[in-house]
Amino acid sequence: MKYINLLFIALLSGLLISCSEDILDEINKNPNASTDVPISLLLPQVTVSTVHGVAGDGGGEYACFFVEHTTNVHLNPRMPFNVNDNVWGSTYYTLKDLNTIIEKGSVGGNEEGQFHAVGIAKVLYAYTLSVGTDFFGEMPHSEANKGSENRSPTFDNQETIYAFLQNLLDEAIVDLEKESIGDISRFDLIYEGDTEMWKKAAYGLKARFYNRLSNIQPEASAQNVLDALAGTFESEDEGMIFDGYLSGNTNDNPWAGWQKSEQTYAISQTFLDLVNGFNDSGYTDPRANRWFTRINGEFVGAPTGQAQSDQTHSVYSAPSTETVLYDESPQPLITYDEMKFLEAEAKLRLGLNEEAYVAYQEAVESACRRSGISEDEIEEYLSQGSVFPGANNLSLNHIIGQKNISFWMFQSIEAYNDFRRTGIPQMNDPQGTPLRLPYPPSEVNRNPNTPSEINDQTIYEIPVWWAKQ
Repeated sequence: MKYINLLFIALLSGLLISCSEDILDEINKNPNASTDVPISLLLPQVTVSTVHGVAGDGGGEYACFFVEHTTNVHLNPRMPFNVNDNVWGSTYYTLKDLNTIIEKGSVGGNEEGQFHAVGIAKVLYAYTLSVGTDFFGEMPHSEANKGSENRSPTFDNQETIYAFLQNLLDEAIVDLEKESIGDISRFDLIYEGDTEMWKKAAYGLKARFYNRLSNIQPEASAQNVLDALAGTFESEDEGMIFDGYLSGNTNDNPWAGWQKSEQTYAISQTFLDLVNGFNDSGYTDPRANRWFTRINGEFVGAPTGQAQSDQTHSVYSAPSTETVLYDESPQPLITYDEMKFLEAEAKLRLGLNEEAYVAYQEAVESACRRSGISEDEIEEYLSQGSVFPGANNLSLNHIIGQKNISFWMFQSIEAYNDFRRTGIPQMNDPQGTPLRLPYPPSEVNRNPNTPSEINDQTIYEIPVWWAKQ
């Protein structure tokens, strides 16, 4: 496969980068090892790190549990709080490497003129930072990753971080439009150096981030969403999707790896009810037939937070290992159907119901097509009145409900963000749904600036900034 060498390079280059700032580490330095990794090696490594920030390191997996796409039937169905260490650490390691690319390729850097690589790094930086701040809320950023220069960075509020994200994406678009030295096509694991697609991805993130502010600026954010969408993906053939996972146990999709090794996931009853809620009497969503296994001929959902251990998958339905959780499963980061759902929601907020309905129809159809079901199955599903209720009856429940289904399960972080923002769909965990992650003990213990009001208990009570309704 075309990515095997690049993934090897990515892993190798990751080993060449020292993360420590402690002077004692000087003792263990190999004088023959590289201390200045070029952009060409850093870029694939940090791309994989960004993708793993979505799919790996516990964040995506546990968002999947929080939003009740799946239920953990391996061990404890609740969140082991070391997940916050994993998400926190992977966020900052990735941001540090991305910043290195930005500094190297920008004016004054030792690889000055690699503006396309800089633009790509800024898009990936925005993606990674957004995942971190959406999980934790306030985070060190402006003073972060300074090493021994500042071991107690202040926490930037989320409003400031979101303004930074938008400015950074604007910078990325400018960089991607510049003349640039070097050919990065071999080292770009997503678009193979296609800067026009990276620009569309940047505009897609801008639209996503503006929409996150629907409770803060209902009308203004809606218009900003529409303005950003004018520059993003134009068809189902476009999207930001990582398809570099390989068969085997080393570079396979981590979701598939977890299922193979631990048999972690069962379909939650909450998600099964959501899917069935759009079905006319006696009808079965064709995506369910493709996505879920059956137990004695039926789909059986697992109760969230109460499911029994079922590593043999004899009690509850599980994600299919043939059509969903297989080694080479692609990881979507931004899709065309998500953009159409954003358009539908923004236009609904602005009272443009007819236009919202058109966008919603296209979003659902595109999401169905991306799921892999046949055109006949798509046509049959779309003919249901419960799916397409008419422009006058279109509601946020329709838009977010269908969007939630389209996010299953690889885009669970975005589904979790939508739930916290809208309260849709209803969750059923008897212990409640965490509204954020607690700060990891490592940060709490060493940084006195860590917000003391956020702890294992209050994460069920205190939302992140943009989620306030």
